[in-house]
Amino acid sequence: MSVQLKVTPNITPWIGKSDALFKLKQDIEKLACSTIPIHITGNSGTGKSLAVQQIHQYSPHQHGKLVISCCKLWAPENISNELDSLLNQACHGTLYLKNIDALSSTQFEQIKDYWLLDNPLNNAVRLITSTSQCARADAGQVDDSLIWLQYYCLTLVLPSLSQRKGDVEPLISYYQKTDLRIGQLKLEKSTIALLNNYSWPDNVKQLKRCLEKLTFINDNIEITPQALIDVFPCMAPNFAKNTELNRDTQLSLQPQLPKPDTDLESELTLDFQTINTAPQLTEAATAHYKPHPALKRALDYLEAHYTQPLSLSEVAECACVSPSHLSFLFKRYVGQSFKQTLLRIRIKTAMARFKENPYSQVTEVCDDVGFSDLSFFVRKFKAVVGVSPGVYRDQRAKH
Repeated sequence: MSVQLKVTPNITPWIGKSDALFKLKQDIEKLACSTIPIHITGNSGTGKSLAVQQIHQYSPHQHGKLVISCCKLWAPENISNELDSLLNQACHGTLYLKNIDALSSTQFEQIKDYWLLDNPLNNAVRLITSTSQCARADAGQVDDSLIWLQYYCLTLVLPSLSQRKGDVEPLISYYQKTDLRIGQLKLEKSTIALLNNYSWPDNVKQLKRCLEKLTFINDNIEITPQALIDVFPCMAPNFAKNTELNRDTQLSLQPQLPKPDTDLESELTLDFQTINTAPQLTEAATAHYKPHPALKRALDYLEAHYTQPLSLSEVAECACVSPSHLSFLFKRYVGQSFKQTLLRIRIKTAMARFKENPYSQVTEVCDDVGFSDLSFFVRKFKAVVGVSPGVYRDQRAKH
């Protein structure tokens, strides 16, 4: 059994000022005030341990111990004894069980009653669990234990670094201030821009390791984008992709005022069956074209989860392909990047909402279709539709 006891009077703060990070801080403060168990989901490197430390610090259990244990290291034949021992150590404190999904359904059945007990001993310990992936309802991928936890726990979803727009540069500055070797790095502005545009599939810890590795490049030489690409070749296609994406976005999202007789919803409709069968969507398609199974899984996942914060890495995991290959499939068969496709789905849905209810509040529709930032929603809606969401809604009300 791996147990770690910590007392954390001062903990590392979250670095950055993105909207996603601001919302996360708010969620942590809300959840910390409750005594209900918490289940945390997030990709590797998103800061689950940091979230747990902050919940513990802000909660009524802050004066007790924070006990951390990884379920991957539990003895399979003594699951109940493992948990009993941990609860005793964490009395009046917080017990954090990492990788709870490492337990089999049978093993979890032996201990899940601890989440339901209503006795003083159990209430004296705050239970927090985490997994590196969300419970999914895809066929053959349902984890009953995780679904059960979602019902009986408060849920905290950690955003990936790719969702924390604008936080990469503050993180670089933080590491340069707190690490002597990283502090000696000289990065060109274009190099920082390249780091900002990278998707960071392993999130913050990958960014830090990248900076640590760069410290072994020739000392006192300013690191150019090419020098960065020489060390991390995977950033070269990503840089080209982002450059192409910016150009494509500028061309495809040019404001086009709707014509009086034009049904704009039909123009923007992203019909998933059409995407999977229409040969005109790709130069490589033929009359015998069959939908790529990974792309179909990805599109089905987008259709079902577009209201949630989604990253290419998350959808690629669901589709059982690499992020780079899924990006290629979107560009080749859909004719749009992953981000453009998700944007169009959300805007199309917002337009449908305004059409169904012309008295809808713009802020409510913004949240309902998956946009976390109102100004971003208004800007992109206007770029695609040609008018702001409020104007579009009012036009529907007149009809």
